[in-house]
Amino acid sequence: QKTGFKNLLLERKLAAAGDSLEKKEAQLSEVLTTANLEPSVLGAVSKRLEEVVETKDASIRELQSELSRVTVAHNRLLAGFEAKLAEYGVPSEELGFRPIREGDPFSTTASMMP
Repeated sequence: QKTGFKNLLLERKLAAAGDSLEKKEAQLSEVLTTANLEPSVLGAVSKRLEEVVETKDASIRELQSELSRVTVAHNRLLAGFEAKLAEYGVPSEELGFRPIREGDPFSTTASMMP
């Protein structure tokens, strides 16, 4: 469950970063359009914006990679757990809960992975 929580937390961070980036880009676009800046100033602002976007893209890729690692670890842990249950003859229905798997309605990993 700890892995599932960490997975969910990373998914939410990734979604929040993407939403924040979209909002900031829209705001900057409005400011630049309204300001009627000189081409040299506009070029400097655009260059800085590209640097920021590259940094954010790197952060997103890092979060996606971490999400992938956590998902693999979660799946391995779940498989091991189910193997132990089977080894001792305990049906998984007796747990009282259903472990979250990739692709379940509560898991958004499948839709967020590139």
